[in-house]
Amino acid sequence: MEAVTLKGRKSGFELQFRAASSIEEITAQLATLLARLSADTENTGEVEFVIETGDRLLDESQAQAIQQVFAQYPHFTIGAIHADVAAIAPLKARLAAQATHLVGGVLRSGQEANYSGDVLFLGTLHQGATLRTTGSIFVMGTVEGLLIAGADGAQDAVIAGDISKAGQIRIADTIEIIDKNTYGPETTSYINDLHVLTHGQTAGLSELRPKLFRKLEEL
Repeated sequence: MEAVTLKGRKSGFELQFRAASSIEEITAQLATLLARLSADTENTGEVEFVIETGDRLLDESQAQAIQQVFAQYPHFTIGAIHADVAAIAPLKARLAAQATHLVGGVLRSGQEANYSGDVLFLGTLHQGATLRTTGSIFVMGTVEGLLIAGADGAQDAVIAGDISKAGQIRIADTIEIIDKNTYGPETTSYINDLHVLTHGQTAGLSELRPKLFRKLEEL
């Protein structure tokens, strides 16, 4: 099976790279193919190519190898490179942001725990310790330290559970120092429409943050 397949388009050509072929096989066949096309298109002006890589992603060195072959033919240009798979790093980040992490154990003074996504905290957070996440925090353990939800600026994040002994809570860039209070074990802290950190009951979470509530139902 050919490592490189050429197809015509309304404007220019499409090159399909076989995912199972090595980059050496691809560049060798590409060089032969472009040499032949160059002779046939030398008087047609600029010719654009769209490259389809299928189920493979070209890393930086592989993309450079392809570009070096094209560099021998000034009237050939690469219009776009498409793949049927997503880049791994952005995909991992997106999945992490959608995840709900179950966190237990003990965080002592001076220690920090950082997450992407929502956190269900089942452990003990001592005074001077910090639990930080980009999503929401649901407290089912003991919290005396600092809770930070929406760490990347997400103002729709919430902190739900017993925060009565927390030293401080923060959602996005809004901070509240917890002093003498009457917060119960089912408190939901959130940023309201006036961008003020306020508190309600966990029972109202379904109306307050319906998308978040539906996500919790799926757990």
